[in-house]
Amino acid sequence: MRRVFLCLTLVVVTACEGTTDPFGGFIEGGGGAVTAAQASGNWSFTVQRTTTFPCTSALTSGQTIATHIDVLSDGSLTTASIWSNPLSSAVEPMDGAVTLTNGLVDFTLSLNSSTAMELTGTMSSAGAFTAGTLRDPAPGSFQVFGTDGCQYTVSGVKTS
Repeated sequence: MRRVFLCLTLVVVTACEGTTDPFGGFIEGGGGAVTAAQASGNWSFTVQRTTTFPCTSALTSGQTIATHIDVLSDGSLTTASIWSNPLSSAVEPMDGAVTLTNGLVDFTLSLNSSTAMELTGTMSSAGAFTAGTLRDPAPGSFQVFGTDGCQYTVSGVKTS
């Protein structure tokens, strides 16, 4: 029995260590494979506030966040990836990755090195973004909008 457990443990560790998935192989699902070219471009994300957190003085439901996403062949974003702050119209930096094998995304929309939001969801090759969640603040960061933490459901579309 001990040998079987040791063998299975070795198989699992080997499988996890060999992945190029930025989520570490632990998040499954997605909307199918996308190419870097299909994921790259201008995207518009529409937020709907949830009641998960108290969330005061934040983005309103129906507000959109415009982005320009530039994806490399490994799924990571280049420094040309940006988002437009819907309250100030300022252009801000964006970082993260798209898992090209299944379309899962994990983006960080920042104001500076300590203030950021996290956007997760699924991109499709047809230019749709579904099953999205925007968390403000991102883990380990200060909040971008409002106070008391905010969470939103997000849908999106590639505009060009």
